[in-house]
Amino acid sequence: MRLFLILSTLFALFSNVVPYNYLVVSPVFGYSHLKFMSKVADTLANAGHNVIIDYHNEDAPSNEQSASVFKSFWDSEVVNNPVTGALAPMFILYNEFKPMCDKVLSDTKLHEWILSKNFDGYVAEAFDFCSLYLGDHLKLNLLPMFSTIKNVPGSHAIGEPSPLNYAPSLHTNYGSEQTVFDRLQDITAFTSFHYAFANLYDRQYSQAYSILNGNVRRWKQILQTSTFFFYNNNPFIGFPMPTLAKSVEIGGFTIDPPKNVKLDEEFDKILNLRASTVLISFGTVVQSADMPDSFKEGLVKMFSNLPETTFIWKYEVDDESFKKRLPDNVILMKWVPQPALLADPRLNVFITHGGLGSTLEVAYAGKPSLMIPIFGDQMLNAKMLSRHGGAVAYDKYELGDSKKLTETVTEVISNKKYNENALLLAEILQNQPIQPRDNLLKHAEFAAKFGRVHALEPYNVHYNFIQYYMLDAYAIIIFSFILLLYLIHFIVKFIYRRLCRSKPKTE
Repeated sequence: MRLFLILSTLFALFSNVVPYNYLVVSPVFGYSHLKFMSKVADTLANAGHNVIIDYHNEDAPSNEQSASVFKSFWDSEVVNNPVTGALAPMFILYNEFKPMCDKVLSDTKLHEWILSKNFDGYVAEAFDFCSLYLGDHLKLNLLPMFSTIKNVPGSHAIGEPSPLNYAPSLHTNYGSEQTVFDRLQDITAFTSFHYAFANLYDRQYSQAYSILNGNVRRWKQILQTSTFFFYNNNPFIGFPMPTLAKSVEIGGFTIDPPKNVKLDEEFDKILNLRASTVLISFGTVVQSADMPDSFKEGLVKMFSNLPETTFIWKYEVDDESFKKRLPDNVILMKWVPQPALLADPRLNVFITHGGLGSTLEVAYAGKPSLMIPIFGDQMLNAKMLSRHGGAVAYDKYELGDSKKLTETVTEVISNKKYNENALLLAEILQNQPIQPRDNLLKHAEFAAKFGRVHALEPYNVHYNFIQYYMLDAYAIIIFSFILLLYLIHFIVKFIYRRLCRSKPKTE
């Protein structure tokens, strides 16, 4: 059942804010995406605007099949490959999104209701493009969002320069350690991700085109003509990359200002048990309970090797046989108050899968971390945070190596440099010139007021391949250079022959 939650506030009555009407559309897929879009709605509503958030519920019958696929991500060679790792999730996502997409695009009553509200802004995530196709069909003022640090085909569509040479791909080195083979793999990986997302969007376009009788534009045109494209990237955490004024970086707007949160009695006692405490959480998509036994065994041995450290492990199921294998310093919890624990000074280290939500939370909390990415952009997030010196990126395939795992966890706990670097990054984030929440709010208000702004649209998006890469201009330069060399050669040869002919006459 589709849920409409109207968010209202009295703030506008006591301020100079001119309230705009926003519709925030959020498919119910993955907690991180849901949280991201909900926070967008909260930010707009708390500023005095009228916000309605529409949760599109999934009707897909493939939940068990998807869970089985995500379970395999722990040790799947397909996921670990830079090419198949980009392509495989997109085919899974299309099947997940398809029933929901059919329902939303076919619901004429929903379309009539949306049009009746005269929204100033229509906010939707470009992860699932069906909502944006609907907004385009209804001729609404679109505000596309993306809940990760970069959308490769989306960036290219709006005319943004390629991130190649600025950021690594999922499996390559960054900086001085990068080799020519890393750069070759970067080209392969970025091309694969571009094709994977573009293919997903194209297949959804065919779906939308059929249902909406062709009254919808392609995804590239939609992004090109939107006022802004919002990314969940933070320039003080992420890799420095060339961007356009059309790209708005809002990474960190979901993080509330630091404050002393009182933990309940249970967690308060746990944090006082030993000299050091470590929190372990691998997110909600790929679960700890599905971890291969060899990985679990490596963790169990590491726990036993560090008896003076308490480990709080977010573990999704009651498994009595597994609990019997654990030492006394391990506490399994189905749910943990992660932000509150990260804010507590008694927590020493966070072991995480490196989802962007958790990456931003630990960065803002100033807590050392051990990043163990499992799939997707988590690899990039781990490299992104570890380059600041407060985190260590660890290969999931080495979880079974209990000796190395123990040494790594001990190093992060005991070496003060990780804590110092993590605290420095947190201080930078708290004092950045423009706070992400303000950046989101000001740009969303501007977009609601002015809509499409042609001045922000570079013309290079209309070029073909030859024009875009200036191959015709380079061809003329190269031809002119060759012609010049030929003329120089001809002139020198001509003078040489003249001199040679005149020499006998002189004698």
